[in-house]
Amino acid sequence: MTDPNWAEQVAAWSSLAMAVFSAAVAVFAYVAWRTAKATLEASRMSSEAGRASAEAARAANEQARFDSMAQTRPYVWVEVVPGLAGPGTYDLRVKNTGRSAARGVRLEFDNWPDPADDVTKAVRGLFETPRTLPPECSIRTMWRLEGDFTDGTTEAGLPKSGSISVSYRGDDPAEPDYLDAFGVMIDRAGLWPVGESGPRPDGLSGDARKFYVLGQTLAWRFHGAVVA
Repeated sequence: MTDPNWAEQVAAWSSLAMAVFSAAVAVFAYVAWRTAKATLEASRMSSEAGRASAEAARAANEQARFDSMAQTRPYVWVEVVPGLAGPGTYDLRVKNTGRSAARGVRLEFDNWPDPADDVTKAVRGLFETPRTLPPECSIRTMWRLEGDFTDGTTEAGLPKSGSISVSYRGDDPAEPDYLDAFGVMIDRAGLWPVGESGPRPDGLSGDARKFYVLGQTLAWRFHGAVVA
């Protein structure tokens, strides 16, 4: 066997160098591919994190807007309570307990009596008239009377049961129109406390009796105004 000549050695070394170079290129290409893939994955994750952060910020801002709206919106509620006119009477009270004015307040009732008496007509007029109710302000009107009246009847006004709907809006144009319903349940409201009229001044007569009765009336009126 003869030793390879110079040309054969050069060819062999060239083949080896080419093989090493090809392997190096392959390794470099693989590393570059892994690096590009990792970069793309990191970019994708960063983009998703950015979108998630933006969505969370948007949701937080939306929640803050709703919270602010809930804290500053008007809240109108309706209830039937013992009347200021004394036992056997009932008043309707409408109050805005929110922090802003209630605009266009309208009321509806689903159990109007027919025919309508004077009390019912007055309440219907109140219900059909839109109005503004400032914060912490209320409207109170007579709802029902019970007793032995001179015309032979025993009751006047609205019935003991039904549902009152109230609709209104706030000052913020972005707020929705508000609608709530409140039940009238006089017969199912338990035993309502009613202030006593006081003892009868049987031992008094003339101006002294009149003065005593006047004092009773003023005291009762003052107590009713404080309770209201």
